[in-house]
Amino acid sequence: MTTPLPRRERTPPAGSRGEASSRAASWFRIALAVGGLVALVALVRRVGAEEILAALRPAVRWLPILCALELVRIACETLGSYLAFGSLAARIPRATLFRAHVIGMSLGSLAPAPRVVNETIKIGLLAPFVGAPAATSVGFINQAATLIAVGLFSIPCGLAILALGGASVWVWASVAHAVVLVATGLALQAVTRADAMGRWLARTSPRLATRAEAFRAHAIETGLWAAGPTSALMLGRCFQVVQHGIAARAVGIDAGVLRAMAAEGVHLLASAVGVLVPGGLGTTDGAFTLAAGMLATTVARATSLALLMRCMQIVWVPIGSLVALLGPRAGAAAEPRSP
Repeated sequence: MTTPLPRRERTPPAGSRGEASSRAASWFRIALAVGGLVALVALVRRVGAEEILAALRPAVRWLPILCALELVRIACETLGSYLAFGSLAARIPRATLFRAHVIGMSLGSLAPAPRVVNETIKIGLLAPFVGAPAATSVGFINQAATLIAVGLFSIPCGLAILALGGASVWVWASVAHAVVLVATGLALQAVTRADAMGRWLARTSPRLATRAEAFRAHAIETGLWAAGPTSALMLGRCFQVVQHGIAARAVGIDAGVLRAMAAEGVHLLASAVGVLVPGGLGTTDGAFTLAAGMLATTVARATSLALLMRCMQIVWVPIGSLVALLGPRAGAAAEPRSP
């Protein structure tokens, strides 16, 4: 009688594990999107769809102005990237740089982790002009500058909430938000400027060492606080405050500067909580519902304010898609400038 040989354990190839991980991440994002949509529908039903529609109908005519202000915000983001590219900015045609930001911001706004999606799109469009290391470095710089800018901007927003007599939870959340985001942004900047990663790559993969050094060299140009990009992004937040003020008045909220700043603070906090939920579905709208008392308005109008801003984002999605379809391909735009 022949004894059967023991079965060998078959190790799945690395590619299979990567594909499985990618599928799991995709399903996770889909689940978050569905969950957010269900939460939004439940919120609208609870608040009252008729009341929300009554507030939104006359407010829709303000969408062109809100979209125009969003275009100004995109210009501020473009300026931030121009400053982040430093000496390499001259290689990128201005129209191409602006186009990359129109596509990145409009398509990334309704995605999970919108800033990551935004920067990934821009890296793909701008790398042919300055090389992948520099474009990736600017992506990290913009991410750090965004964290620092949002953290710093949360301070005056928190003060506005305090001045309005808002619940202490909003004030302390704004303080914590400011500290965590500024610290994270500075830490990210410190990591990109450190040479430890370059030394490790030089030992393990000399082929990548040159790219790592180019990445680090460009990151050092902007300084630890990335003052230029951070200032441009904070200017963009000022225009977003104007957007919230106009949107608030459009739905019937008597909003002055303080309430517009408070609404911006609520938006920033909600965006941080729902960063992984596509478009912040349910989280942003729910936060404004909870902040109705602080904004001295009804729950229906506070929810309508969030939905009007969401409508503005939705309007920009086909605009960004059209700009992406009509423009040149990233690969055909220019020859790569660095390995």
